[in-house]
Amino acid sequence: MRCLLGLALGLSAAAPEWTILISGVSARLRGVSAVNEKVIWASGVEGTVLRSADAGLTWRRLAVAEGLDFRDVDAVDERTAYALSIGPGAASRIYKTLDAGASWTLQFQNADPKAFYDAMTFRDAAHGIAMGDSIDGKFVLLATADGGARWERREVPGALPGE
Repeated sequence: MRCLLGLALGLSAAAPEWTILISGVSARLRGVSAVNEKVIWASGVEGTVLRSADAGLTWRRLAVAEGLDFRDVDAVDERTAYALSIGPGAASRIYKTLDAGASWTLQFQNADPKAFYDAMTFRDAAHGIAMGDSIDGKFVLLATADGGARWERREVPGALPGE
């Protein structure tokens, strides 16, 4: 079975148009980031990170790190993207590519066995944030202001039990 990927493209006031895309992989996909009408990134289980440069007609599987569960991918342009893997402790990682996925650099690897990072977003090439499950009543965030060279952990109080 091949995994399907649906995208809503367009920012007009009209209802978005959904297109079914065939990824060519059987792995369950969990993250998607469309840079423009042509370049789309996707991520998922079993170390899966994909990139399409032709609006999803064809996909290239990228070698980031085997065996990880990539919950999120966030592209800031056609060549630069970040991939977030999930899991307890050291399984939570952030990788970055500057060359459309030809090579990846590990930018963050979690050292806290209680932390579990779930999602991330970048407002531009320098500023990004990753969010994890709460720990001891606090939301755990990672923030970067230098394109991921350094990640600063921040804790925000107010998480409800089990949140």
